[in-house]
Amino acid sequence: MCGICGISWNDENLIRIMGHACKHRGPEQEGFYVDEHVSLCCERLKIQDLSENAKQPLHNEDETIWVILNGEIYNFKEIRNELKEKHIFYTNSDTEVILHAYEEYGEACINKLDGMFSFAIYDTRKKIILLARDRIGVKPLYYYFNNGRLSFASEIKSILQNQEITRELNNDALCQFLIYAYTIDGQTLFKDIKELPPGHKLVYYFSEKRIQTSRYWDLSLNENNFDEKKNLEILKKLLTNAVDKRQVSDAPIGALLSGGLDSSVMVAILSRLSEKPVKTFTTGFGHGLDEFDEARLVAQHCGTDHKEIMLNYSDLVKTLPNILWHMEFPFGRPSILSNFLVARDIKKYVTVAYTGEGSDELFGGYNRYLIYTNEKNKSTLADKIKSIPSGFFRDKNMIEKIFTKATSACFDGPNNPLNAFGNIVKSSNGSLLNKALLFEIKTEIPGAQTWRIDRAGSAHAVELREPFLDHKLVEFCITIPPQLKIDPSGLGKKVILQKLASELLPEKIVKRKKFPWGIPFYDFFRNEFIPVAEALLDKPSSYRNIDNSYIKKICEKASQIRNEQSKNTEIDDNILRQILFLFNLELWDQIFIKNNDLKNPNLSLDKFI
Repeated sequence: MCGICGISWNDENLIRIMGHACKHRGPEQEGFYVDEHVSLCCERLKIQDLSENAKQPLHNEDETIWVILNGEIYNFKEIRNELKEKHIFYTNSDTEVILHAYEEYGEACINKLDGMFSFAIYDTRKKIILLARDRIGVKPLYYYFNNGRLSFASEIKSILQNQEITRELNNDALCQFLIYAYTIDGQTLFKDIKELPPGHKLVYYFSEKRIQTSRYWDLSLNENNFDEKKNLEILKKLLTNAVDKRQVSDAPIGALLSGGLDSSVMVAILSRLSEKPVKTFTTGFGHGLDEFDEARLVAQHCGTDHKEIMLNYSDLVKTLPNILWHMEFPFGRPSILSNFLVARDIKKYVTVAYTGEGSDELFGGYNRYLIYTNEKNKSTLADKIKSIPSGFFRDKNMIEKIFTKATSACFDGPNNPLNAFGNIVKSSNGSLLNKALLFEIKTEIPGAQTWRIDRAGSAHAVELREPFLDHKLVEFCITIPPQLKIDPSGLGKKVILQKLASELLPEKIVKRKKFPWGIPFYDFFRNEFIPVAEALLDKPSSYRNIDNSYIKKICEKASQIRNEQSKNTEIDDNILRQILFLFNLELWDQIFIKNNDLKNPNLSLDKFI
């Protein structure tokens, strides 16, 4: 994992500042390439080839082509073997393979790469910059194009180091955040700064000073007619391969283990493949919701080198500005807080760690998917389409009460679920459940899951790998019939994954009810967060209406909530998520929009309250 950035002109001072802004992603090596046309930087975390030779940017034999990479190419050894007779390699890194594959296959080289990546190639002969992002969107890549100039980076804060860029809220993107908790179309909260979508490439042409984006990969829905045994056989093979290929690393590897179905299956497979005990990590807060017991059972069953890490959320409030600085977007999901703390603490032991994100979107693990398969459900199609988003302000009336007209006016636009998800429902073949999961894989996965995992890990220079998001596995999973994901009666979720797990894990883990991973949310709010949130939300806002009475009602209701969490109940904590999001939105405004020093921001909470 690395931080990459570049601009389509010569400015050595700016590119150094841009690199400094994302140095946390790769604090071990820093490299630049600057000529009269371009400035490139890579802040590198050493994973493949730990030597100085592998410092990026890397070049081809005659130094006419340069590359910078964020991520990993898992099949780089196979591609290298194909190319070694025609090309001279001077490193053992996966990054150099991209160079020579580009020389050999042109832009089509992207199709040969199996991994999580965002990269930039500068071709001095063709006078182009080629940007590309992996198929599922595991690694981020943002860009800004204006007046014939292109800026790009792994994180938006690097792009914003250019003081010529106006920092302005994108109201359409904010409305998407309210509905979904992320954007679904490549927009960001910053006007004119865009995210290169998953499975896309962008070419900048120096001669014409223009850009062209295009899709090189897409996911289509075509359900198979295999029986359960055949589906299970293919799933086992693909998931095993996905776990196995991610062992490629010259740096220490471990795995996050919650004791839930997803991480437990992943660890069980990894333990069978690994030549030595896998390092596994479980975290808790000394609370009744901790999953130490379940994780310990899996660790013992799989023979892992297991560590239990006790976290403390008493100082978490003070850390919120720093977390938001790394996330770059306001959030309301408590799992982000845990991800951030976990990555910080496992850095003492490993540089690379497996994580189980993506399984719920592949196999139908969330309760909100039940409406798409339960044969007893009599909801209208329109109601089912409206149920797809997982944001915290999905109701138009609520949005109009809290937010300005500039934001609420975007509610009925093309990104409303009736239009966005509705188009997939109308155009795709297959079951309604798989249509919903297809939409989630294209939106929720890059918008919420891979984004938080990348940012939480990169904040502490930890690379997190997600085998469930292997593109070959994803391509197959979308074809699995719906009854093998959610039982038609609505009583069982992730059916086929449970069947696979029964071959690998104790029954107690296989049959365990799903429980949301995160911090003890109610305790955190009641004991630590509510007073701070109220203090910030009581101030005037750029994005909310002048009437603040509705916000006060939400905070008052949240402060009265009693702690009724248990491992046997599903938690409805949307009101807490609303407050966390609103708090972070105001914090985001002060840190990223109104702050005059993005080079060295003051992230002390006292500054904002």
